[in-house]
Amino acid sequence: MSRTLPMAVAAVSLAVPGLAQAGAAHRTAGSTGVGIGGGTYGSGISAKHFLTDDHAIQGVVGLGEDALLLNADYLFEQKVFGETEGVEFAWNIGPGAGLGIASDASSLGLSVSGVAGLEIAVVPIPLDFVLEYRPQLMVIPVLALDIAEFSAHARWFF
Repeated sequence: MSRTLPMAVAAVSLAVPGLAQAGAAHRTAGSTGVGIGGGTYGSGISAKHFLTDDHAIQGVVGLGEDALLLNADYLFEQKVFGETEGVEFAWNIGPGAGLGIASDASSLGLSVSGVAGLEIAVVPIPLDFVLEYRPQLMVIPVLALDIAEFSAHARWFF
């Protein structure tokens, strides 16, 4: 995957200091993060938006193996449970869904998933890293359960 988007986001954050929020304020209502990450079917551009301080939505759009990959999650954000100088740790949990569409529209994949994420927020800059456990139930094209799925995200917030 190209580094163009993350580099552009970093350049904008340095050029326009008012966009960067001090501390872990990026875990608050109205903040949005963009970066790279993984979902149910693959990886791509990741975005997360805090609806309130306790609820967020996240999505991933990507391309892989001749398919368009879409993922959406609704997250219940939990309070910070630990912190060190410059870093805060929190977690989230929620439901998700994934969709994979072959480039020639010959096949479709649909699944539902659970998400449990460990969030690592870098306080001096609006950046987070997330590791997720993501068990999933594939519904289309076949019914299948996969309990050993994981994903990750790195996002800059504005």
